[in-house]
Amino acid sequence: MSGYIRTTRICPVNQIHPGLHQAIREYFQKHQLGDPDAGALLCCETISQKQESGQLGAFLAPLLDEDRDDTSHLAILLTADWLIWARRGDRSDTTVTGARLKLIKIKAFVSRRTKDMELEFTGFINDTKESVRGNLQLGPDLAAQKFCEEVGQAVLKEKPPAKRTLPKWLGG
Repeated sequence: MSGYIRTTRICPVNQIHPGLHQAIREYFQKHQLGDPDAGALLCCETISQKQESGQLGAFLAPLLDEDRDDTSHLAILLTADWLIWARRGDRSDTTVTGARLKLIKIKAFVSRRTKDMELEFTGFINDTKESVRGNLQLGPDLAAQKFCEEVGQAVLKEKPPAKRTLPKWLGG
């Protein structure tokens, strides 16, 4: 989603958008994860608002991306074992997805184009049988950077990189 201004804040789970909070509570119940308000180690919410475009952009927008949200909310929760995210927009439905920390890899980086933080994940989400790859887009804020660092550390703690050994012929 380019063409958006994003703002990210770290907050308690019960302070995220009410629709996201309810969807996350239902996800926790379905997957028997306990109480999200008590189980989250860290939570952030990103609000993305579409930027106004010029005359040509205003003309083309309805033709090219009529279903895109003008405003969307993304909440991401970090628990001891899971990374869970929920998204909803003013035109799109609410979706909630989660991944066990030990089944994913995380890469946090600043987008060259937008200067926003991005959290790229690769691995098995929910009950998928195949590895998937995706991005969660946060704002350029210090809160987004801090959140991404914490998630990266939690994933490394849960799934440390494999130790490399030298081949025997090199003294390994």
